[in-house]
Amino acid sequence: MKKVFLKGRSQGGPIHSLYRGLLDFPPEGYQFVTRGLAPTKRQNLVFDLDRKFRNIPGGGGTWLRLKTLQYLAIRIIQDMQAGSKANPDLIYASQQLTSARMPWVVDFEYVNALVNYGDIRLCKRFVQRALASKWCKKILPWSDWAKRTLYRSLDCGSFKEKIEMIHFAASPKDFVKTEKDDKVRLLFVGSTNQFNFLNFEWKGGYEVVDAFLTLSKKYDGLELVMRSWVPPEIQKKCTNRPDIKVFSTPLSEDALARLYASSDVFLFPTHLNLGMAILEAMSYELPVIAVSLYDVPEAIQDMKTGVLLKPSPNVPYYTWNGAPNHNDWELLQRIRRSRAWMVDQIVEKASVLIEDSSLRKRLGREARQRIEQGEFSIKKRNEKLKRVFDEASFAA
Repeated sequence: MKKVFLKGRSQGGPIHSLYRGLLDFPPEGYQFVTRGLAPTKRQNLVFDLDRKFRNIPGGGGTWLRLKTLQYLAIRIIQDMQAGSKANPDLIYASQQLTSARMPWVVDFEYVNALVNYGDIRLCKRFVQRALASKWCKKILPWSDWAKRTLYRSLDCGSFKEKIEMIHFAASPKDFVKTEKDDKVRLLFVGSTNQFNFLNFEWKGGYEVVDAFLTLSKKYDGLELVMRSWVPPEIQKKCTNRPDIKVFSTPLSEDALARLYASSDVFLFPTHLNLGMAILEAMSYELPVIAVSLYDVPEAIQDMKTGVLLKPSPNVPYYTWNGAPNHNDWELLQRIRRSRAWMVDQIVEKASVLIEDSSLRKRLGREARQRIEQGEFSIKKRNEKLKRVFDEASFAA
């Protein structure tokens, strides 16, 4: 059994939830080893500054450059002993570069992740040298969109042959989809961390609630379930509404699974790129309503495995290299100004699924099939990863 050391994110903190599937379902012949790290005082200070600068008009650009340069300093002195102590055959660097003088592969959700989500132009040559290193065996973007951000940002000529897209995967679910009553349940899942208060807004929570309030006037037997911390103004809207259920504290895995399994449509008009919530919903045979942004269309095929909404033409979602424009203070302001436009789309598309149960079920079945047998299946992911790991180990 060969060991792969899963190297955590460069900014510290525990292993991201996206990697649980690697730890629980590794490729045949491989075992992942890792070490969760609690953030240091320095890292917590950086996180706090990041939140503050993001909300200052004009401050984001300056902080982005400072954070990028800080990344270089941290990256150069980063402790590599954890990987050495594990005595691995290979290092899997999650969204970061490494100076390890042994075979390693690196993945990323989009290219800016390789510089702690900073400005990659400030350290372009540094990144290119690292990826061209003989020790870097594979470069694994999570999506075709992520791969495009790589090509738009760097001169990839010296490492083009190393680039291979591998989607993340969700585990198949052992359950039979049933509709037990006449209600149609709409589900939204966000963060239960009240300190991550912008998460609800970035994931489209405001749009979901406003759309449901309109939909509930059109249809009887409609219910909205939200597993998320919700801001006070949303709590006020939900007060004395038996058709809206809010779970604002963490649920057990079994309880969350029951929420997914008992729902009919997953409303997730996120302004972020693809995350595990969408894949989890698909694995529970739920048609997903989401915005056609970034890599989301690679998972959700419009009117086949879900429904895609058009992003507002008045919102500058993308930067120069096709990455998310999240460091622009104006982005969230423009999203807010376009909220009514997005709500109208959700009402229109959700109405179709509410009225047509056969379409709703067909999209859900196709979504589940895509998770269990398609590009987002553990089987497909592990076939690719095993070949990548075998080649990397052999090349060592």
